[in-house]
Formats: sequence, structure tokens, C-alpha cells
Amino acid sequence: MDFLSGIFKALGDAWASLESGLVGTPQLAGIGLLLAIGAVLAVVVLVLASLVRLGFTTRRAAMASAVKRDSAVGARIIVVRSGSGRRAAISAFLRKAIESHLKDYMFGGPYRIVAYPGGVEGDERAHDLMKRTDADVILWAEDPRGSKGVARILSRPSNAFESRRAPVTFAMPKNKPEWNDALNRAMAYAAAKQFRPALGRPQDFRPERLQPVVESLLSILDQKPKADPALLAEMVDDASAGALQLAFAGNDAWIDRAVDIARSTLSDINRSAAPDRWIAANITLGRALRLKAEKRFDPVMLREGIAHLTEALEALRSEPRLKLAESAAQAIGEAQKLLGTRRKFSISGGGI
Repeated sequence: MDFLSGIFKALGDAWASLESGLVGTPQLAGIGLLLAIGAVLAVVVLVLASLVRLGFTTRRAAMASAVKRDSAVGARIIVVRSGSGRRAAISAFLRKAIESHLKDYMFGGPYRIVAYPGGVEGDERAHDLMKRTDADVILWAEDPRGSKGVARILSRPSNAFESRRAPVTFAMPKNKPEWNDALNRAMAYAAAKQFRPALGRPQDFRPERLQPVVESLLSILDQKPKADPALLAEMVDDASAGALQLAFAGNDAWIDRAVDIARSTLSDINRSAAPDRWIAANITLGRALRLKAEKRFDPVMLREGIAHLTEALEALRSEPRLKLAESAAQAIGEAQKLLGTRRKFSISGGGI
């Protein structure tokens, strides 16, 4: 007890000495007062920041629940309002694209566009937001190091048996003047195709539905938007395949256009960089030339079409996947042949 009493007495004496020193030195007292005020202000700022974050979190949670409960609309399209600076600009651009041009590729189907507050970082956060909102498509912006910002799009699987999809990423042009209406329409098509992958399968559509889409793609491509090369390649291939499908549907006006579009598509493809696209373009051009030669018989054109189809076939034969398919087909044939000898097996009891 005496030991503790001695400690308390020493602390009391030290405090009394400090207090008398502060009283005798107004400058030190002023500094102490300022430090105390600063500490109080820091605590107040931290509390306010926590309250603001809590408010934003509560608001986002409430909006996510409201979006999920809303069953009065068709597709739910969420555009995330991301941060500030470049990301905010990209998000605003994506929202404008969706609001202005998505309807061109939805075939009259109902949908609702929701501007969602806050940002999304990475695939898992996007998948979590999709789960919480039951959204069909989510668009957001990111600015990874070394880039000028990217647009990202995530769509939900079209059926319960499809595994979850990975988001697609499209680089945005560096210069703001290149963020024009053509790029706006291209981004709307990108979002629509993620929601409706059948846009890449023109044979799934009736001609009256397909033609406006093909016309729109050709119009966008004519304006040469500075879109991500991967997106431009998709649009070129979809337009080429769509034009051919319209030609096969009996629209003679599209026959010449299909040939011209297929020629242009093939000439712009680097075979070594995109072998699959090169093969598909050769097949499309070969089919278009065959159709044109059939309508107005032209042996030269027909031979050219055969040459393109032959080139595609030779390239396919070198593909490991095709070789594997041929091996499977051969095995099936041998198994069926063996099955045809079942009478011999029944007579010999299974022996040879």
C-alpha cells in the first residue's frame, strides 16, 4: 500500500508541476488548447465520415432490395455510377448509351435502367451486386493501372444449366472527342449482345427482325468508331453473317451487299492473329459467292467461292479439335460396325 501511495503521490506532484508550468507559460497553454481542439475535431470528422458511409451503405442496400422486388419490368439493366474523374465520365457515357440506343436491339422487349450509387471493383463485387439485385446486366467503369479506363459488362446466364459468365472488358479511347455517337451506339450493342448472345447467331432471327440490326451495325461501322478492337471485330463478323442470312432469306437486294461485306471483312483480318475469324470469313464469303452465282450463274464466281470454302476446310483440317472430332467419328463407326456383328457374337458366346 505504501508503494502505491508513493506512486500516486509522485503522479500528483508531476501533474501539479505541469499545471503550474502551463499557468506560468501562456504559450504552452495555448498550444495544449489547440491540440485538444484538433483532437476533438478529428473525432468529429471520423464520426461524420462513418455516418456518411453507413448512410451510403444503407441506401445501396435499400436500392438493391427494391430492384430485386420489382417484378413489373422485363430486363433489369444496372449502370453503376463510379467514383469520380475518368471513371465517373465512363459511367455517364455508358448510361447515355443504354438510355439512348439499347432499345434498337431489344426487339420491343420491356426493360428498366437503374442508376446504382457507389462503385464496383472486380468480378466478385459485380457478381455479388448481381445476386443482391437479381439484375440481368450490370455496366460499370474501372481504371486499372496503365490504362485510360475501361467499360465492363456482366450479364446473367440465360438458363439454370449455364455456368456464371465472366464480365467482358472494353478499353475506352484515350481522347474524349472520340467518345462520339458511333461509340455510344457500339457500347449499347455490346451490352445488348451480352444480354442476348443470339445477336451473334443471325439464323435465329426472322428477316424482319434481323434487318434493322444489320442496318444499324453497318451504319455504326461506316462511322469508324474508336471502339475496342475486340468489340469492332464482333460487330464486323455479326454484320457479315447477318447480311448473308438476309440474302439466304430471299432478299435479293442483300446478295450483292453480302458479297461486298464478306470481301471487306476477310481483307481486314490477319490470319495469324485471328485464325478462327479468318476461317469463318472465308466460309461466309464462299457461301455468299455461291448464292450469287446461283442467282446469276457465273462459273468464275462459283470457282472463287469454292476456292474460299476449300481454304477454310484445309485450315480446319489442321485444327486439333477437328482431328479429335474425326477420331471420335471413326470410333463411333467402328463401334457401330462391331454392333452389326452381334449375330456372330451370339453364336460364338462372345468368343472369336
